[in-house]
Amino acid sequence: MRDLLTTASDTIEADFAALQAAIARSPSLSTADEPDATVYWSTAPLALLNVVVNAHIAPEAVATRAPALIEPFLRRGLPFQWITTPSTTTPALEATLAQLGLLAREYPAMHTALGAPVDPGTPDDVFIDVAWPDGVEPASRAILEALGHPAAQQEVTLGVLDTLDPADNQFFIARSLRTGEVLGASTMHVRGTSVMLANVSTTPAARGRGIGRALGATMMNRAASIGAQSATLITNSRAYPTYVELGFRTQFTCVAWVWDPRR
Repeated sequence: MRDLLTTASDTIEADFAALQAAIARSPSLSTADEPDATVYWSTAPLALLNVVVNAHIAPEAVATRAPALIEPFLRRGLPFQWITTPSTTTPALEATLAQLGLLAREYPAMHTALGAPVDPGTPDDVFIDVAWPDGVEPASRAILEALGHPAAQQEVTLGVLDTLDPADNQFFIARSLRTGEVLGASTMHVRGTSVMLANVSTTPAARGRGIGRALGATMMNRAASIGAQSATLITNSRAYPTYVELGFRTQFTCVAWVWDPRR
């Protein structure tokens, strides 16, 4: 059957939806069997682990359906986010989420074709390695540290990466050649001939050394070596210039509508 996902935007959305569905299946999270959305949550006060995503709600149903999906999150009282992409948002949904007190944060969704190898520019005193399931913990720890979450919160969240299928998900760790210290980490998620790069993180002490770029380029080269034809990602304004340099181009804006009781 002909692949109908022919545009770069479609590829990003499909990669992102597949990754979110895989995360939701983690036994370390709770999930709701909703007919029109992917919904998962944890006991950790982290919005990235309390999520409504991949929601397809008709505009005429938004006024009742959106509050129904959000109400359990409000009752739990933990930060959460509702993530939208072009195919999962409408003006009616955006207005409703804003009225319910969620704040919009915008992120560039980017795409590039893969081909010739890219020079990662890895610093001479750094090496990047692939971590398999029994060695994922350093990657998870580095990602959480880069996001600003203290070690006390990390035990709750490690299981998400641990439970992703290693056949479709790889974890990369940047270490110091001198000390073995973890300097950064990232994840790569395979869907057919496309990969989504995610969680590209550099620990605070190692920033400014090009480690994020090295991780991104290393994943691109690994993806091309296994036959992937494209790479996608959703990034932030700080890392955006790096991905433009690596050949990525923005296709749309992904919006995370965030509710945080600590605001």
